[in-house]
Amino acid sequence: MLSREILKELGNLSFQPYLVTTLYLNVSPLKNPKGEYKIIWKDMKKNLLDSLNLEGDVKKSVLSDLEYIENIVDQVSFGSANTIIIMSCSAQNWTYQIPLYPTLKNKLVIDKDPYTRPLSHLIIANKPYYLVILSKGNARVFKYFLGEIKEEGEIKEEIPKRHKQGGWEAADWQRWHETHVIWHFKEVAEFLDKKVQGEEKIVLGTTSPKNTAEFLEVLPKRLHERIIGEIPIELDSPIKEILEKTHDLIENYEENKMRELIDQLIVLSAKGKEATIGLENVAHAVHQKRVRMVLVDDQFEQPGFQCPSCSFISPYLENCPYCNIKMEKRADIVDELLEEAIIEKSELLFIKNKELSEKIENIGAFLRF
Repeated sequence: MLSREILKELGNLSFQPYLVTTLYLNVSPLKNPKGEYKIIWKDMKKNLLDSLNLEGDVKKSVLSDLEYIENIVDQVSFGSANTIIIMSCSAQNWTYQIPLYPTLKNKLVIDKDPYTRPLSHLIIANKPYYLVILSKGNARVFKYFLGEIKEEGEIKEEIPKRHKQGGWEAADWQRWHETHVIWHFKEVAEFLDKKVQGEEKIVLGTTSPKNTAEFLEVLPKRLHERIIGEIPIELDSPIKEILEKTHDLIENYEENKMRELIDQLIVLSAKGKEATIGLENVAHAVHQKRVRMVLVDDQFEQPGFQCPSCSFISPYLENCPYCNIKMEKRADIVDELLEEAIIEKSELLFIKNKELSEKIENIGAFLRF
């Protein structure tokens, strides 16, 4: 499961004077039903070789990287991954692979360290979810992040069985049974309370409405507002079923949330209030440190220009309006813009629905003022 710790480890690597080759390749079966990604890879490789200006052992290492990557792209099946990230520094006999469910833009980068900016943006734009599947005497807690699910813990409690006979003794046994059930649900709530410390949301896996209702009674109030919905699921369900049901609920929740945000963005922008739409407008707002949240199509890219002095970005201006100096060409100013926004502590959300993206010209922002 992708994490900040993994990015930190990759960021601390250094193979100088050798370089690291990093490939991001969209291998989604929906986008590449006939394996078109192999053609895309070959075009990226050709363009890189045409512009390669290296010598000696450094060049030899990069060429070996490309050969290694080509073997993987041609021969490996990527399963359920929609994006495959391959990193290599052949001179140091180092390779690394990351299969991902989200679709990232195709990129081939040669640099002094692994190219992780898109992964960093992905982590910033997405928050984990916790799934709790409850039953009397047993509960399972899972963490869902970026299309993957991992079991975080199982909480068990010995629950006395109900007394089958009538009378006062049966009533005592019933109270004893219910007390243990509540103790169990409290233990689960405490476990979840320790896990959910940031902006994580919660999904409830319901085995019975009564269990859910009793659990909600002991769940801390601050966690109630984190619950986004429920899925009917059994405690011993296969992990694949658990993942699919959790994923479907989260996808629907996030798309509905995005629709609401884009509707708000359009209304505020039309009124001339704290919102703006379109790459050029967002670029000015980012430069002025006014952006609170950026909404951007997850596949949006555009060439343009960036000021070498103040980092202002524009899709068409060749001279910086702030510094009055010549701007430098950039292959993709969208990534550069997002990086500038993140530095200024702006929130970031990716739009997966093309219809929604088109409503705001692929990018928009809520402003601080």
